Amino acid sequence: MYAVEFETISKNGIIEIPPAYREFSSSSLRVVLMMNDAQKDSKRAQLQARIDEGIASGIGNRSMSELKNIAQSRFSADAK
Repeated sequence: MYAVEFETISKNGIIEIPPAYREFSSSSLRVVLMMNDAQKDSKRAQLQARIDEGIASGIGNRSMSELKNIAQSRFSADAK
């Protein structure tokens, strides 16, 4: 087995093979993805903070449908 290592940024799920290794671009490849744990840890911490905030806010009076609509509108606003 032949192994090479390079760093890149995926774009929409596509990983570009650097020109130095293009001879392998039409070959069967095994890919191992390694990411910076700091990015994953940061996202996990943000999610946990929002969960903790929700728990601390107590029991609300909104229906599940209302909460879903609010979340979707916030997501749409954040995506812009």
